[in-house]
Amino acid sequence: IWAGITMVWDEKYRFVPDLYAQNIERIIEAQVHGIYTTGSTGEFYALEFEEFCAMVDIQAELCGKAAMSLQIGCCSDATGKTIRLLEYAAGKEAVGAAQVCLPYWMEMTDREILQFFKDIYAACPDLPLVHYNIPRSNRFLFGPDYVRLLEAAPSLIGVKFSPAGAYFSQLQMALTLTPDLSYFVGENLLVSAMQIGARGSYSSVVFTDPKFCLDMYAAAQAGRWSEAMVMQKRIACLFDAL
Repeated sequence: IWAGITMVWDEKYRFVPDLYAQNIERIIEAQVHGIYTTGSTGEFYALEFEEFCAMVDIQAELCGKAAMSLQIGCCSDATGKTIRLLEYAAGKEAVGAAQVCLPYWMEMTDREILQFFKDIYAACPDLPLVHYNIPRSNRFLFGPDYVRLLEAAPSLIGVKFSPAGAYFSQLQMALTLTPDLSYFVGENLLVSAMQIGARGSYSSVVFTDPKFCLDMYAAAQAGRWSEAMVMQKRIACLFDAL
């Protein structure tokens, strides 16, 4: 269970470092398995580069001190911007991986997608990558795509496969075709997906009840499927209500 930490803004839309640090400390105390930043809940699109750097500095200091696993979201609308973010994150010892999305303003061709991953891999070859696979980026990738991407970017280690519910059969194919990649899904399908080989969730629900999410994951990991499915249904009801 990776906690997708939310951004903190004041009434003038400025990043608030002190409150952000307090939230990180609280989720570390909840003993989640890892923290990741600047996805959707991290509002990467709203950050200036200087704010991104300040955010990474805080994360690296606190997660490094607590030995908490840390992934930094390095998402943007252009290759050059993504590389600039990756290079800054890669300079921090506490950063274990970076999460990236496709440049999303215009739909990319297969050739452009491969070139994008070749370029970001060449820029930071030692930094493990996780792909934030979401239809909002105008291209949703499937198992055969990841077979090719692994050749372009051997540092690719995982995929945030969102939303998995609409593509559950394709998730199963991707797990079969690329067994070395770790696939992550939403909390409302986590147990179902773990039964076919998914590894976990990049979670926002964890902030409402960390213990519940961690217990559900532990039950599924231990093969207590009936217990875990009851818990998943509760989260699915929350999603439906929202």
